[in-house]
Amino acid sequence: MRKKTLRNILVWAAAAFMMLSFAAAYGCAGTEAASATEAQWSITIKAADGTTAEFTNEDAGAIEMVEVTAELEKKDGSTTEENWMGIPLAMVLESAGIDDYNMVSVAASDGYSQEYDAAAIDDPETILGFFKDGQEVSADDGLVQLVVPSMAGMFWIKNVAQIEVLE
Repeated sequence: MRKKTLRNILVWAAAAFMMLSFAAAYGCAGTEAASATEAQWSITIKAADGTTAEFTNEDAGAIEMVEVTAELEKKDGSTTEENWMGIPLAMVLESAGIDDYNMVSVAASDGYSQEYDAAAIDDPETILGFFKDGQEVSADDGLVQLVVPSMAGMFWIKNVAQIEVLE
């Protein structure tokens, strides 16, 4: 009788261990999917009325990413084709409760900025890019880049730090 009880305890313990292991592995996989990138970052979004919100890698994880093939025009006139994955800029603004805009400024962490009209923002290929040619954008390249295929390279912003609705 003792052998049978001991065996039952071992069987139940092994089953419980397997279930907990599965739950832990599944839980970890679910956590990773909640972020758009491995890196942690935050972008300040400022509405026209002056209110601000933070948009983070976790917020981005809740928005479906899109793929964009873009031709980057460099200062010297040469071009290069790049494949990007990210989220449309219009959806970023929408997630912050902003759906009315005519002009938006996007600034990098070093202060470089450009202004974009509603047509550029609403273009589904204007994205905050997190992956370039299948690789996550590195800290050296700016983690989050504004990719604007319809405009020259000077309008692409590396290391996006702030998005501000001007009007």
